Amino acid sequence: MTRKLQVLFLFLFVIFSLNLFDAQFLNTTAVNYLVYIFHILGIVLSIPYLMSRPVGFVLPVQLIVLSILISIPLASFSWDQGVYHTIIVTIPYMTWFLFFYLIRKNFQVKTIEKIILFYGVVYVILYLFQFINAPTVFFGKSLWGDEFPVDRGITRIVFPGTGIFILAVFISINKLTTESKGKLYWLAFSIIGIVIPVLQVTRQFIAGILLIYLFHFLMSQNAIRKILLVACTSFAFLYITSSDFVIFKGIAVSAKEDLGQGEEYIRVLAGRYFINDFSPTEMNMILGNGAPYWGISPYGKFIEELAETQGFYLSDVGIVGMYAMFGVLSVIGYILIWIKSFTYAVPKEFYYLKYYLWYLLLTSFTWFTVYHHHYLISTVFVLYLYQKVYQETYKRSYHKSTSRMMYPVNV
Repeated sequence: MTRKLQVLFLFLFVIFSLNLFDAQFLNTTAVNYLVYIFHILGIVLSIPYLMSRPVGFVLPVQLIVLSILISIPLASFSWDQGVYHTIIVTIPYMTWFLFFYLIRKNFQVKTIEKIILFYGVVYVILYLFQFINAPTVFFGKSLWGDEFPVDRGITRIVFPGTGIFILAVFISINKLTTESKGKLYWLAFSIIGIVIPVLQVTRQFIAGILLIYLFHFLMSQNAIRKILLVACTSFAFLYITSSDFVIFKGIAVSAKEDLGQGEEYIRVLAGRYFINDFSPTEMNMILGNGAPYWGISPYGKFIEELAETQGFYLSDVGIVGMYAMFGVLSVIGYILIWIKSFTYAVPKEFYYLKYYLWYLLLTSFTWFTVYHHHYLISTVFVLYLYQKVYQETYKRSYHKSTSRMMYPVNV
């Protein structure tokens, strides 16, 4: 496959891994076939490189891939879910395989960045189209029936493909402070990166973005400016949350209700259940239960009933939901990823890689950011770029140090 074909494949893989932003006006069967074809092709292209040397982020991804593969027979043995159904529902999670293909083919950083930024812009355009044409559902799925309703003071649309948008936003704020060209574009997209999360009124989305923004713009400031910026941000937050603006008032009321529930908060109850009571055997508690085929297989029907009767959703408990499906190995994989995100140094112009992984950490207990197809392709891109940039940085520093040893400077 020539380089142009490889880039074209990667470009198309992104849109199909996002399930074409869950477009409701397209033929579902045709879309599903295309999605599975691209995923299977990605798996086939990646399999020869799965046993890459376990350095950097390779080992964590290998652990996650292994956990997914092990979970497939467990869904059949423990939950009577047919192997065919299990493979069908598991294939989208196998986007992780693509990491090894990227490593082997050594795609350029700029190429990956351009693809991310392109789809970030597409996300914004499609979201605005959907927002303007609400309540009719054109993209995504309503969590409350056949239309997008007014919730928390606004028509609430949790738009699909958020991972690629968040990554594009973090690239933008990073380039805004590290590059001299394109300042207006990076500034505009950075502002959009605040506006759209607010319009979607999803608390973990808003909180995660704001915390990363605050850290990024504080990082390079002196002590006085840091104090002033924190003070201004705090006053602005207090003013907005106490105002009558319907969006923020709706978010504040919802947050107050959840905090008032304490230990009885539904996500706390769901997390406890999936950790302690969900798995039928000790083997499942260690290796996982597999991905359920929602509402179709016996396993999927049980998960559906659990959600409808108890309000326990795998998606609401993030990393705990991943543990319930894929076991301890998948959690260990993510822990290693997060540790490396704090310990592996990269140049300032690539801090967006750290920001994305930290965003996953911030939202990992309350949303499906760690495992859902809306996020997986952007996670794989980040890990590949981090691996590539870190190794190149390490090589440059190594060559510099050896050069100094060979040709010492006279003082």
